[in-house]
Amino acid sequence: MLARLVRGVRSTWGEGVLRTFGTGGLGLWHMRPAACRRREDRQEKCGGCRKRHRRLLRVLAVLVGLQVVGLLGLAAFGLGAPTCQPPAKLSVNQAASYTRSGASPAVFARQVLTAGQTGLALTYAKTRGADVCRFAPNGNLVARMESGFARGGTMYGHVFLTYAHVDYSYRELRSIKRHETRHTTQWAAGTFLAGPLAFPVAYSADELIAPGAYNHFERAAGLTEGGYEVPDGPSPTLTRVFIAAVLLGLVLFERHRFRRQLLLLRTHFRHRRASRTTGQVPWWHAETKPIARGRILRLLRRISPGTADLVEEHRRLQQVGCPSCGATPSMKRPADAGAPAGRL
Repeated sequence: MLARLVRGVRSTWGEGVLRTFGTGGLGLWHMRPAACRRREDRQEKCGGCRKRHRRLLRVLAVLVGLQVVGLLGLAAFGLGAPTCQPPAKLSVNQAASYTRSGASPAVFARQVLTAGQTGLALTYAKTRGADVCRFAPNGNLVARMESGFARGGTMYGHVFLTYAHVDYSYRELRSIKRHETRHTTQWAAGTFLAGPLAFPVAYSADELIAPGAYNHFERAAGLTEGGYEVPDGPSPTLTRVFIAAVLLGLVLFERHRFRRQLLLLRTHFRHRRASRTTGQVPWWHAETKPIARGRILRLLRRISPGTADLVEEHRRLQQVGCPSCGATPSMKRPADAGAPAGRL
């Protein structure tokens, strides 16, 4: 009994670590005692819940592992980076402002929250021969490289991948740095709320709908300071491929739920064909509760009674099996006792 209790505590702590570092505040929310009890209850009732839970933990373990690799990359390539030197054409006062440290608790918090993503991007930049330095006023890293980034530069965590500019004025440099600092804040906020993938997924989804200068994250960071003069952005083809890959991954991860819905629809339509002439009551009525007709269902019934009946029957059929985990029983007996058992 004691050994089982110890294993349960270790498992809970391990899952808490994976969820916290993998999905941020969302993971902490899912580690509430009530949420943990519901997961344990579901896992005891069905094998599908246990399989899904194990798959989720494996995904989180990979994500946390990548963050650890990023921390090592940041320690190797970022901690000892020299201060970025000001362009030669700046005045003495401008050069002093360019190299003056702007360290603050907010800067430190941003750097801690985005450390893993920054380290991964920094490691990638170093493999392409990037020259890395630290921009003192906001604490961000700058990786100057020939190619491998989008537009005029791309912010990952608190490292800015770009190429060396020699023709920028001091005002333009300050504007760009402010713009990219706001992106770092967006990275940090997304990581804090929902993990290291939250901001890139949200940004890509926004880019799919509103590319280039229409992107809401770019607008929040300041279009003019980011160098957006016209609202025409690059083709969102690559972003659409990324979003399609994310959706495909979601379908594969939740395939048991999609399979359940298709199976229930097939069962429903088969019964409708079989009972069209006999008017037989569906067999699942004996084991399910009637659906309360809410406002939407009543409105749908006024527009199309047949569609409302279909939706109501499908919602009632969803009570069969384990709706929360996607599991379905393999065999069910029709309402008439003399009929043979049929597969759901």
